[in-house]
This record gives sequence, structure tokens and C-alpha cells, in this order.
Amino acid sequence: MSDLFRIDNQIAVVVGGTGGIGEALGHGLAEFGAKVVITGRNKERAEQIAQDIGEEFKSEAVALPVDVTDEKSIARLAEQVLARFGTVDILVNAQGANIKKLVTEFPLDDWELMFDVNVTGIMLACREFGKVMVENKKGKIINISSLRGARATLWGGNTAYCATKGAVDMLTRSLASEWAPFHVNVNAIAPALINTPFAAQTLQNPERFRTAMQNIPLARAGQPRELVGLCVLLASSASDFITGQVIYIDGGATAVI
Repeated sequence: MSDLFRIDNQIAVVVGGTGGIGEALGHGLAEFGAKVVITGRNKERAEQIAQDIGEEFKSEAVALPVDVTDEKSIARLAEQVLARFGTVDILVNAQGANIKKLVTEFPLDDWELMFDVNVTGIMLACREFGKVMVENKKGKIINISSLRGARATLWGGNTAYCATKGAVDMLTRSLASEWAPFHVNVNAIAPALINTPFAAQTLQNPERFRTAMQNIPLARAGQPRELVGLCVLLASSASDFITGQVIYIDGGATAVI
């Protein structure tokens, strides 16, 4: 049982690994034994994170660039991972965009960009790496969703983000059903407010932050590291009978609202 959560020498790809949550999950997967591929648009940051992981855990960590809004870029990423490692065991989709505007003022280009990043980008990553997992008849996919896939905000400007995360939740469930015969588990982690630069608009707005905390029993924002345990569980053999789930790390928010 001591090895229940070990993922030694498994190949884990973290798309969006240069963001606050993605970086924490990359470190966490390496801590439990995985070889980690950190991807993102910022090549220099991806390389620094991969270097930090390699030095901290004495494990293999590489950085590869990707633009999740570009179908060819995601296909090229999968080709590079397979060329380097020969397979993929774990896929974490941590990419995300959030443009906060009222719907009455929302440009269609911004709406489409958010769906390109938050939904289509995840689908394409699942498609390209899922091909390998289906063929191998094993694999773990973890999509980073949000509390906002199930709960709206008490302030305006978040409609597009909520809509994309609701789509991620259903994509997760549908893929879990489609790929269950191939022993590919697909789940989502849905956090509430997490203390990262991505959430700066809420964290740095005292009124909005107080409003957000009113519906979180633990009355604080989460930390990126607090997602690692669940991610490792979902990546390991300990979760072999868990699929199609959207699991909330939300300080108790879904218990009361």
C-alpha cells in the first residue's frame, strides 16, 4: 500500500504547465516519480520550470512549446513527446483564459478565444494524447475545470468563463464514457478561487474578494499546492475505479450554495 500513489517513470504531460496551477502540478507529479513534460507558450518559463523540477527531484523534466489555439501545434507536441519517450501515461490540461466583460459588451472575438483555449484546446490535447492511451489501453487524463462550471458568480463579467468550464465538465464526462472500454480514466479537478496570478482580478479587488469569501466556508483562497494531492490520486493506480468525475477543491463552497 505504500506505493499506492507512486507513478514512477510514468510520462506525464502538463499542458499549461507554465501557469500557477500547472507549475504546482508538474512539481507534484515529479515528486511522486513521474517524468514530466512542461508545456506552454512561454518557452523560457517552461524551460525554467522544467529545470527546477529536474534539480529538485533528480528526475527527467523537459519543456516543449505549444499554442493550444493551434491544432497543428498540439499535434506537433504529441509527436515530440512520443519521439522522446515513446508513450504518454498521464495528461493534465491546466491551460486557461479568462476575459472578464459583461455579456452586453462582450466582443465575439474574445468569446471565441476563450472557447479556443479553455475548451477546444483541451479537446485537441485529449484527442492527440488520447489516441496513444486508447491504443495502449491505459491512461489517466486530468482536466482542470473550475467551481464556475457549476456555480455562477455574484458579480458580472464571468459568463464566458463559466460557460467554458461547464463545457469542460461535460467533455470530461463524455470522454470518460467513450474511453472506459480502453481503460482510460478521465476526470476533472474543479477548484474555487486559487491564489495565482490568473485570479488577480478577484484577489486584488477587496469588495469582490469579500463577496467571494461569503460563499466559501473555509473563508480563504486555496493555494496551488492544495491541488497536488488530488491530481496525484487521479494520476495513480489508486484511482483506477474513478472516472467521469468533476471533483471540487473549493473550501466547502458546493456544500452550502
